[in-house]
Amino acid sequence: MNPYNVTGPTAAEVAQVESIVSQRLKGSFLWMVVGLLTTIGVGIAALANPNWLRFAYQNFNIILLVELGVVFLFSARAYAANVMTLRGMFFLYSALNGLTLTLISLRYNVFEVVIPALIGTLAFFIGFAVVGATTKRNLSSLTPYVMAALLGMIIVSFVMMAARYFNWAVLSGFSDTVSLVLGYVGVVVFSIFTAIDVNRIKNNVTQVALMEDETILDRIEITGALSLYLDFINLFLSLLRIFGNKR
Repeated sequence: MNPYNVTGPTAAEVAQVESIVSQRLKGSFLWMVVGLLTTIGVGIAALANPNWLRFAYQNFNIILLVELGVVFLFSARAYAANVMTLRGMFFLYSALNGLTLTLISLRYNVFEVVIPALIGTLAFFIGFAVVGATTKRNLSSLTPYVMAALLGMIIVSFVMMAARYFNWAVLSGFSDTVSLVLGYVGVVVFSIFTAIDVNRIKNNVTQVALMEDETILDRIEITGALSLYLDFINLFLSLLRIFGNKR
């Protein structure tokens, strides 16, 4: 006998929540894939149009700043802007990233560096996404640690950029080694971020699944897609560092 008359969720409610979680998690992955296809499409178009490549090369830093601005605006307005606006910002970021990633990838041999990096990215991403989707643990407790590692990577990157700009010979001589180390650390950090983000999407949808508010679920879906997209791209860039350094 339950003296407090407290009952848990019914079997039907549990099944409904699981169905919604599965649907929305698939939705986030689908939007991520659409974003990646947009990036690849813009990259192919840029390769076929020298004017696009020239524009991207001449305005590379400006495009990067716009990309950062879009991501920050997306994050700030994730639960205020309407869903179509968020999807528009996601597509804009994916398209701009197609230009910058194309220029970065052109520095490397396609068959010896870019393709192996892409295959490695798929392997790490899928593996850790499965971990995030299937684990019963809440992985958010890992976030402070990977954020600290990410901050360390950013600081080291800025120091090495300053070393090249000001021609600090002592540090410049270690640039290749530092780049390789950053690549390995990046693979670890963004693989863990992949598991955390998939786990977070699953947990967030679980919390609001029965609220019957499709708008909230749509927001979780598209914000999750951007997180997964960023994990994938940063994994790819980290592996480019590794394979490119070994050539």
